[in-house]
Amino acid sequence: MSCHCGPRTAISYFYVLFRPDPTSITLSASHTMAKGQKSSATSGTRKKNARKAAQPAQGSSSAAPPPPSVPKQSKSKGGKNSKLSKREAREQRKKVYIPPTKPTPPVLDPLDTTGLAHLLPPELVVVLRALGKKDAVTRGKAIEELTKCVEDAVREQAARGHDHELYEAKDGGKAGMVVKMLPVWLHRAPVLFTHPARRLRYLAASLHHSLLRLNPVREALLVWTSEIASRGELETLLGTWAMLAHDVDRSVATVGMRSWSDFITTTPGLGTADGQDELRTSPQARTRSQPKITLDPQLLISLLKFVQHTVLDPQGLHTALNPAPVVPPVVSPLHQGATQGKAVPHGKGLAQGKKGGPTPRSQQKKSGRYVPPSSDSPSPTLSSLTDRVAGDSVAEENESDRAGRLRVGALGAVRWILENWPEIDSASATDLSILTTLLSSIAFWSTLHPAAVSPRSSPVNQEICPFSVASFGQGQPQVRQAAWGLVGSLIRVFKGNLPESLFRILSTVVLRSAWVETDFGVRATLGSPLIVFLRDYSQAWTIDMESALRGYNNLDADARGTESDNSDSDSDAGSESDSESERDGNDDVLYVPNESPPSGQPTSEAFGEFLQLLELGCSGSPAEGYPFVLVVLAGIPKSILPTTLPPTSPADEKDGNERGPNIHSISQLLTSFWAPLDAGLLDGRAAASSWLKALSECLFLIVRQALVAENVAIHANDDAKSLLASQFSRLWTELLTKRLRVEEAEAAGVIAHTAHRVGKIGDDLFDASFDALCSTILDSFHTSDDSFHLAPTFFYHFTTTFTPDTHAGQKIRSAVEGYIRRVIEALETALGSSNQTLIANTAKAPLAALVKLMDTFGPSLFDDASFALRTDALFVAHSVALLQVSTPGVLTYLGHRSRSTEQSRGQLQAQTCWMELLGSIASSPTEVALSLLSSLVGASLPVHLRGASATMDELVERLASNVIAGGGQGNGEIAVARVLSAPAPFISSGCLATIASALSNSVATFADARLRVAGGSESSTKPDEVPDMAEVGPTVGLVRKLADSGYEFTGDLGAELYAGVFLLGYVIPYQGEASSDKWAEDAKVLWSSWISQEGDRQRELRDVVGSLVKDKLKSVLVDEQAEIRPEYIVRCISPSPLGIHIDPLTDILPSREEFDTMLDSSSLPSSTTSPSLALLDPTLPTSSSTPTPPSPTCRKYTRTVSALLAHLTASRTVARSNLWALRHILVLSFYANECLCVEGMRDGLMTFDITKDHLEGVVERVKSLTTYLLGRVEDGVHAKAVSLLMSRDGAVALDDGSQASFAIAVTLRAQEKDRVRDTAVLGMVLQHLFSDATKEDIDLWLALARRLEKTAPQTTIIILSCITAYALEPPKLDRYRNELAASLIGVRPGSVSSTGLVTLRLLAATAPDPDSDIVFLPQQRAVNVMKACQTWVAADDDDGNGVDEDVESAMTLVFFHLAPILQNVPGSHWDFIWDVIENNLENSSLEDSDTLTTLGRTLRLIIAIIDLTLTNKSLRANWDEKKGMVLGSIRDVVAVNTVAIPYSEPRTLCRELALSVIQDIPSTMMSEKTLPSMCHLLGDQSQEVQRMGYHLLHNAARKQTEHYVIEAGVDTEDMVKPELPPELLAILQQSLGSREVLDLDEQSISRNKEVSGCLLAWMITFDLFIDASMKVRSGYFNHMRSLDIVSQHFIPNIFDILGLFSGGKQVFKLDVWAVDEFHLETFEPESPQSLQLLAAHLYHRALLTVPALIRSWISDCTDKQLLTRVVDYTSSYFSPGIIKAELAQVRHPDTASELSTTENLTVKVSPASGEVTASYMVDEQALELSIRMPSDWPLHRLEVRDTKMVGVSEDRWRAWILGVQQIVWQQNGRIVDGLTLFTKNVTLHFSGQVECAICYSIISVMDASLPQKPCKTCKNRFHASCLYKWFKTSHSSSCPLCRSDIL
Repeated sequence: MSCHCGPRTAISYFYVLFRPDPTSITLSASHTMAKGQKSSATSGTRKKNARKAAQPAQGSSSAAPPPPSVPKQSKSKGGKNSKLSKREAREQRKKVYIPPTKPTPPVLDPLDTTGLAHLLPPELVVVLRALGKKDAVTRGKAIEELTKCVEDAVREQAARGHDHELYEAKDGGKAGMVVKMLPVWLHRAPVLFTHPARRLRYLAASLHHSLLRLNPVREALLVWTSEIASRGELETLLGTWAMLAHDVDRSVATVGMRSWSDFITTTPGLGTADGQDELRTSPQARTRSQPKITLDPQLLISLLKFVQHTVLDPQGLHTALNPAPVVPPVVSPLHQGATQGKAVPHGKGLAQGKKGGPTPRSQQKKSGRYVPPSSDSPSPTLSSLTDRVAGDSVAEENESDRAGRLRVGALGAVRWILENWPEIDSASATDLSILTTLLSSIAFWSTLHPAAVSPRSSPVNQEICPFSVASFGQGQPQVRQAAWGLVGSLIRVFKGNLPESLFRILSTVVLRSAWVETDFGVRATLGSPLIVFLRDYSQAWTIDMESALRGYNNLDADARGTESDNSDSDSDAGSESDSESERDGNDDVLYVPNESPPSGQPTSEAFGEFLQLLELGCSGSPAEGYPFVLVVLAGIPKSILPTTLPPTSPADEKDGNERGPNIHSISQLLTSFWAPLDAGLLDGRAAASSWLKALSECLFLIVRQALVAENVAIHANDDAKSLLASQFSRLWTELLTKRLRVEEAEAAGVIAHTAHRVGKIGDDLFDASFDALCSTILDSFHTSDDSFHLAPTFFYHFTTTFTPDTHAGQKIRSAVEGYIRRVIEALETALGSSNQTLIANTAKAPLAALVKLMDTFGPSLFDDASFALRTDALFVAHSVALLQVSTPGVLTYLGHRSRSTEQSRGQLQAQTCWMELLGSIASSPTEVALSLLSSLVGASLPVHLRGASATMDELVERLASNVIAGGGQGNGEIAVARVLSAPAPFISSGCLATIASALSNSVATFADARLRVAGGSESSTKPDEVPDMAEVGPTVGLVRKLADSGYEFTGDLGAELYAGVFLLGYVIPYQGEASSDKWAEDAKVLWSSWISQEGDRQRELRDVVGSLVKDKLKSVLVDEQAEIRPEYIVRCISPSPLGIHIDPLTDILPSREEFDTMLDSSSLPSSTTSPSLALLDPTLPTSSSTPTPPSPTCRKYTRTVSALLAHLTASRTVARSNLWALRHILVLSFYANECLCVEGMRDGLMTFDITKDHLEGVVERVKSLTTYLLGRVEDGVHAKAVSLLMSRDGAVALDDGSQASFAIAVTLRAQEKDRVRDTAVLGMVLQHLFSDATKEDIDLWLALARRLEKTAPQTTIIILSCITAYALEPPKLDRYRNELAASLIGVRPGSVSSTGLVTLRLLAATAPDPDSDIVFLPQQRAVNVMKACQTWVAADDDDGNGVDEDVESAMTLVFFHLAPILQNVPGSHWDFIWDVIENNLENSSLEDSDTLTTLGRTLRLIIAIIDLTLTNKSLRANWDEKKGMVLGSIRDVVAVNTVAIPYSEPRTLCRELALSVIQDIPSTMMSEKTLPSMCHLLGDQSQEVQRMGYHLLHNAARKQTEHYVIEAGVDTEDMVKPELPPELLAILQQSLGSREVLDLDEQSISRNKEVSGCLLAWMITFDLFIDASMKVRSGYFNHMRSLDIVSQHFIPNIFDILGLFSGGKQVFKLDVWAVDEFHLETFEPESPQSLQLLAAHLYHRALLTVPALIRSWISDCTDKQLLTRVVDYTSSYFSPGIIKAELAQVRHPDTASELSTTENLTVKVSPASGEVTASYMVDEQALELSIRMPSDWPLHRLEVRDTKMVGVSEDRWRAWILGVQQIVWQQNGRIVDGLTLFTKNVTLHFSGQVECAICYSIISVMDASLPQKPCKTCKNRFHASCLYKWFKTSHSSSCPLCRSDIL
């Protein structure tokens, strides 16, 4: 946007454009009254308006003509008060036509009238046009765009630094454009300021504030206010602006007040009246002081008039600001009396029916006067306005809400005017008079009252506004809040000098509105103004009473003092009211009481409402309301609340009416005070407390006013006594019955304080009050037990309130002593009985009273010798009886007696009583003693009490022994624990030492026994050998109690105890788990508290305990019979617990020499136990050794090494400094890896409860530690190690802790005995050392290997294999390979098993990776190797012995590497290779572990050859010849079931290799027996076996189905029964959740693989249905149905995996997955998500394949919630796809099917409705059949409808429909199958084919056959299946029609 004029030019242009508009908005009466219209105002008002109109108008460009004079109606003959009859009134009434009000002409847009539309930028014109749109969203966007423009101008102004000269030098920028468009904004601003939408008001306020930030805008606005704007325009803008600043929404009001305060002021000198003066000031001055407009009194009065009119008529303001184009003439009710504050009563202009109700619009009389409709619904509050969000809509605000919102803003504006009126005290009389007149409107102040307007418009029981016919506060709490805020401002502004007229009105509205207010927020607001008003204007009660006597008529007239005018207006108004009443057909008028009120009744209605407020408990706010009651009562004049007291108490006047004429005002006041208590309204303690304080204050005020008044009545004193006595007596009764819920101390304090104040008036008054109270207390002594608790508190507060030397004090002391004597006498009488039950019942209350007295008055009671003597005798003689009655009572006596004034004597007496009590308790029966003792232990006892009773010592010792022995749980354990917590008052020191010794021995013994099985499972613990952990819990708890009491365990006793405590707390519990056993927590706390003790003796004891703990841990670590895991011990002490330091390597583990000794022992196995491991590691020999039996040394070694591994893993710095330990850790890994690969091979080697997860964890930790220690190879380690190993003194190992020394030690150990275990450790070490070795380093190790070739071949093989696998190819290795190959030729046949086998293994160890570029051997050398092998085999064949199996296995391994080299070399070697393969396959089996290595190597060789055949034709031809033999042998190998054989990783590997070979086996090599024989593959633990096994079984399933289809096709006697294989059923019938909860996320991988095998078995099951005929499908289906495997196994397993049984978040979501396909290549059984997706796919296939079985489960399901989840789940994720597939199959059937070949058939598909319609044309007539699928198909039945039936009988048609339903619903057929059946039936029927006489169908539903079985007698034909069913059900072979024998 751009503008081409500067700010000064813009301002001048603005001045020219913005002339006063004659159509400006004005809210004066003359502007709202049409010419010639009869005014509804009174004659006085009309005269006044006429006088004002005669004066020249000020500030307005146009003045409305004065209203025409209305001739005054002559009064009736009867005078003023006479009333005409209805008939006379109708005769005298002259009907005058009143023309409707002319609509206000709309104000034109300045864009059009001033030509701004052609001067402003087009885009800005569009925005300004949008400001006038009605749509709130459009207006909001326009304001936002305009705000952006203004903000840009503000930023431009800030950037130019407010430099006006620079502004004028240039084009003025955006500020000039904003100034030019300012007339449009000022034209639209009032409407936006009062818009119903909160967001628009907020945006408008923000925009207005932004405009005022621009200096040119402020200057232009000053010019407009001072020179351009008319008075009406100025009033409208300032008025709506002020209302915006006080908007009902806080955020809007905040922004509006910011701009208002920034531009408006009332202080002279702060603003500028003349805008030109401001223009002439310097820019610096304008920067320092922004120009403001000063509102003088005239402007303030104009503004006040505007907002006052808004309060009275908000609809008028809204109509004036938003004129409609065509509006029916409306006479606002408030316009008729707005100037005088009167409003037409609600419903006054409404035509009413006969019953007083509103007449319908169609029945109202037609006249020239418009009668607006009324609403019977109550007006809503403004809560909807404050609760709206930014996106509020205009439609959400009704008329009542709008009126309330505008009134809130107007009242806030009035408040601002009053608070900012300049020097209102010195204001002129004229201004003050106008101000008073404007505010002296009773309609205006009706905003304070919450009730309705009049009895006519209100229900009978609804509160009404008594003083005004208008009630603007009804249903608008925020309006009332604003009005009460205005009242407060008035009081503050006038400072006690309110004008008389205003004061008289406020007296009525304040008093009649305050007491009936029910809203909490309004009550919180009105409190302060109300109190200040009643304090400063106490005569308000009298004024209101006078107004009430006149019926609140003429309040406005009285306020203005216009008696003469009002008399006329009264008569006119009365006559007009009468005439209107007659016209309306209703003679009811407002009630005007003319007679005087009855005698004795309060004449103030406000006082009556105040009493009602008291009766309602201050309207639900007693805590806030009652504190103001005294202030209110103090200001009530004597004429309303007399000072004379009632002759009797209010309680004696119950017979009369509560508000009857004979009830005294004070009696009514007190009755109202007590009413909320009687009604139960004072539930809370705060409310009751406030009520009690208010009643006490008011009671004192009433008595004081009655006795201190000038004219005191004769019987005033007696009346006061009677009043006080009755009130005090009732207060005690209410407190005693707990109806008055006040704290005892607080209530006593309030009543005592009131009595003290009353006593200051006169002692006789105190006597009357206190005597009544005491009399009530004594009367309730024997009737209520609650008095025993309440009376002492009252007596105590009276005692402390009054001094003893006063009359009241002496009276109180006498009463207290008498009460105490009565209490003691009652207790003595109760204890004198011999019946214990009677004592317990009768002594409870007096003992409680005595205890309450002691607690209340304290030890000072014992200063009275008589009291002390009698009390001591009672407690000594009856100590046990009193303890049984009340334990707190005895404790209270002991405590107060010990703290009496004579302390020594009191303590001695307390000790005597205590000793007697302990002896009596110990002498009682055990149960009684425990009960009494439990009540004492743990209680607060005097510290001087000591236990010295032998009987009590004996009892406690016996109880402690029972707890230690495990039989003292319960009350005995609790009692002993409490005694040991504080033993001094109960037992002697000797008894305590005995118990401590027993506890220590018990803990130590248990810890030693339990340590052996710590950390193990509960199932491995034998209860007969090891004590239960729960047994030590009570003992540890007693030790802790004793230690907490301060007892010290020392010497050997303490050492054994705390060693056991340490083990119990840190070793025996499960480490890392939050133990819930209290004994473990007690042990830890006990240990922590002990080690925190300081002192030399404690430090010495800690050292002894540490040594003892280390010895215990070491002994259990090396104990081979202990079940505690060694790594568990290390974790428990790493890091060392606080207070003890344990280094596992030096304190509990064996030394290095001890480890080496155990490793070199023959008790440890040194070779592999299974030859099959050679398949996994070619370096291992294929020959097996004799297994080494488990020995103690073996278990001791594995236990200590496991602990060593745990320690070094946790402390890796220690591991680096002790590299020697890595050798033993690698040995442990070797053993663990063997146990993992071959299950059960190392039983007894590891710990008892070893698991696979534990072994895997050991292997992983060893790998991690080894990588850490050897991953970073030291410099020169290879040269240093090999040089020393090859030196003459190489046997002397280097031991400096370096990697070189470690490598030397490991190599020496390996070559020393060349054992498999030691060489395997060497291989693990070299694997890491060779990772970054150079070729030169590898050459050194190759030289060492060649040196050790003869003496240590196994070591050589390890070194060579590490070189080829992990190092760079050294230059000398190729030569060494050729040497080895050449040496094979020289091996004689007799040395093949020794030299030849070793050479083959060495040669295989040098073989490179097949995928590398390194050539293993030259072709000729390879041929020579083959010849050497052939020679060995031929020689052995001649001998008849054959080659050794180990040699054959080694040859097979070498052939694997030679095959790629020899693939293009023809010769006999390939025949030899095939012979070796065939021989290996014949001699190998998965059941024989010794042949697994040979079998695996053979399979690898076959796979390698098959890969070579892909590129070698000659080899492919050779393979084709041998293929059948090889694949058949492998198939037989795979068919072997090894489920019962323990797990073996080599066996699993062999099965994987075999399956990879035969996965695509030709179908000719498969038979119907292949599937049953290979189902076991699905139960394998290998993922690859399951996957490849499924592919094989998938083809086998199709083969079996094909077999059944052929057999069933030729079966004529129904002998073929297709069934599922039993082997497959065994897998299907597994319940996956039977053994453990099916949790895919938590269960082990093996468990998940078991689940996956079962799911794949179901995949095979559904594969059997592929390409199956109807008969075969029916056979499978019937077999599954008979076994019920779908309901019993499939659905539970599938739904459990999918989470449907759990529901909620556990249900697997399928939103992003397609369930109709599943790619097994991506299936991972370890992944729970893969299993869930497979389960979903299986459910989808089940719905397609066997939907009838799914529906059967649905029909039998009784769990409605589960059924709902299943149906919803199916209809959401499965049904849409199934329906879509069904419809697609129908739409595009097979070309050979009947649906495609039948000419007269037409099939229509409706995908939207899921409906298929088949139409068959017969002679231009159509037979139609419709099939509709439900949304959850196939769970519920489909709908088959016969749309058109032509040429077919009904029976035959029904049979066809039934056939379609059966084929789809019961036979698991598809929609296509049903339609095909229908098509065949129709086609054959019309071609003359005869249908079956049983089923009436031509095509059989069971086998799709024709009726071919004839009856020889009746010639009818039948289906074979129908006849079979008929014979079976009828038990005869006769024809179903003619009954002749068919067979």
